Parts: sequence; structure tokens; C-alpha cells
Amino acid sequence: MASIPFVQHDITARVPQLTDPTTTVLVPLTIRVDPLTGHTSRVIAGTKLAPTSRPDLSALTARTAFCPFCADTLEAATGTFDPAITAEGRIRRGSAVVVPNVMAYSEFSSVGLYDTSEHFLDLPELTPKRVGDLLDALTAYTRGVHGLRPMWSSINANYLPSSGSSLVHPHVQSAHDDLGTTAQRRLVELSRSWQGSGSYWDALVAQEEGGERWIGRRGRVSVLTPWAPIGFHEVWAVVNGAHDIVDLTSEDCADLGSALSAVFRAYVDFNLTAFNWALYGGGPDASDRYSVLLRVVSRSNPEGVYRSDVTYFERLEDEAVIDVGPEAIAAEVRSHFG
Repeated sequence: MASIPFVQHDITARVPQLTDPTTTVLVPLTIRVDPLTGHTSRVIAGTKLAPTSRPDLSALTARTAFCPFCADTLEAATGTFDPAITAEGRIRRGSAVVVPNVMAYSEFSSVGLYDTSEHFLDLPELTPKRVGDLLDALTAYTRGVHGLRPMWSSINANYLPSSGSSLVHPHVQSAHDDLGTTAQRRLVELSRSWQGSGSYWDALVAQEEGGERWIGRRGRVSVLTPWAPIGFHEVWAVVNGAHDIVDLTSEDCADLGSALSAVFRAYVDFNLTAFNWALYGGGPDASDRYSVLLRVVSRSNPEGVYRSDVTYFERLEDEAVIDVGPEAIAAEVRSHFG
């Protein structure tokens, strides 16, 4: 199996000392290149941007107004799916419920709720079962949509307003159409054109297993941190042998739930509260050179006045700047993954 090159550029910057601007100090800077996409990430030293404590979320997350996702309002506030997609109306697995999305982000879209009995779930309450059941329900909806015709599918999550979420009740959204997203198409196209024999994702897992960025494995789900992250505290889960979301089994969903729940518990140790995650399918003609990929990144804590984690580097230069390397993130998540 072809070896994957991990390219790193080590740079030394000369900057004024913070406490004595007349003195110049040397500061190391590492620029890493993603071996598949060519995306570059800057791992900075000396400056730590992570919060030193978690904010009190009680005021933000209290239910003081109408919530369409709570059990007492769900039936009246949400619709049911077309019987051509599913005969279930609303798809339920354990405490999870999937309903039609009122926002037209794609031709077909759904909203998935981890639990309707609780208005808010903090990170430790996003248990493996809650997350796994939700993924299982969203996979069932995806299969229903693909019964109409094969298409691009992804499942994506915002959590708390600082991640872009408009509602505090924890939820997930799926998107299904004939175009997919820019990141999704790029991953699939580059996977197809990778020059190595076999699958890039199989080669990546084989090369990283047991190393500094390796976290662990559950069934077909391999969990690791990326060489060149696109966001803070980024973790990947690769589902080997699954080329599209419709290929996920209930066991895969449970294993992905365990992986995400471990990440959320590690985020608590980092004093974090908010996140985004995305699960990318392989498209309408999914290839065995692509494996379903889940990415999760932390976001800024939702405080009164907070520093956004997205700067011109991320938004306009398409380059991440992070202050904790993926090896350190892997070590923390590994302790929760077991």
C-alpha cells in the first residue's frame, strides 16, 4: 500500500517580546500540508486561545419561549415526511426524532433531534446512545430519499449560537440534492484521483493506526486527528467500507455515536461548549475509493463578548490557524474513547 507523505514546513518568526518590545525573540511556526487536499494549516506556538473556564450556560439554554423541538410542541410545530420517502411520518429511534426541515437548504432536508424530552443537553449528556440513535434515524431518512433517486447526502450539526445555531435545543440537519457541497465534492473527487493503489482512506488509517494522532477503533469506525486540521480540536472518524451514508449500518451509527460522545467529553476537559460536525456521503455514484468521513471541530464559547474562532485566515484565505496540535488533541480524546 502506498505511503502517504506528511509534509511540514518549520518556520522561525522574529517578533518583539510581549513584555519588552525592544527585545526580539524567536518563535517557531509549523505549516502542515494535508496530503489529499493540499490544504495548509498553521500550528502556532506560545499563544493559547482556548478558554481557561467554561461559561455558565443556564441563562442561554433556559426554555423561556416557544421551542418547536420539545416534546410538548413537536407534533403541532413540525410536519411529517412524504410517504414516498418513509411510511414512519416522523422517524424515531430511541429518544431521537427526525422531522422535515422548514429551511430549504437543499432539495430534501431534515432536522434530527437527539432528544425531545430535554430542552437542552450539555456535552456530557450527548451520550453514545443518544448520538448513535440520532445517526441511525438520519441514515433511515437518507435511505428513503435515495429511494427516489441517488444523490449527494450529508449530515451536519451546529450546537449553540456561537457555532451558527439559531435554536438552542440541540439538533442536526441533513441535506440531499444533485450537487452536494464544495467540501464534499472536493473530498470525493480527490479520493477518486489519488495516485496510490486502492483507497486513500484505507491507506491513511493503516498508516496512522497506533501513532500519535490515532485515537482508536470501534467496528468499522476508525477515529484519529488530522495531520493538517481545518479547525480547532478537530477529530475525524472514517467508516472503512462505507462509501455513502446509505451504507451505514445501525452498528456503524452506534460506533460513530461512541466516537462523537468521546470527543464531546474531551471538549469539556478543554473548557469548551460549542461545536460543528459534518458527515460526508460519497455522492450518487459512490466509489470504493472513498470512505464516509465525519469531521468535528470546536467553536467559540457563547459568552457576551467573545472572540470568534473564524478570522480572515479561515474565511478568506481558506487556511486554519490553531494553537493546540492534533497530537495533543488525540491524546485527550483517546483517554475518553477507551
